[in-house]
Amino acid sequence: MSKLSKLEYLRRSKGISQVELSRQAGIHPASIAQVERHHRRAWPKLRAALASSLNVSESELFDESGSLIPMI
Repeated sequence: MSKLSKLEYLRRSKGISQVELSRQAGIHPASIAQVERHHRRAWPKLRAALASSLNVSESELFDESGSLIPMI
């Protein structure tokens, strides 16, 4: 089992599905799934939209390159 990222942890702890988060952020649900599965890095607009939708800073979710920050 893979470790949760802070993005996935926050999303799940707020009871938000990937589809619901994608609607709030104005992005396609597949983009969230790809980022959460580490199949792609998040581009700047996506990082900003996800952080805003979850009411956190981008740096809480992603490093400078757009990779997810894992839960410790």
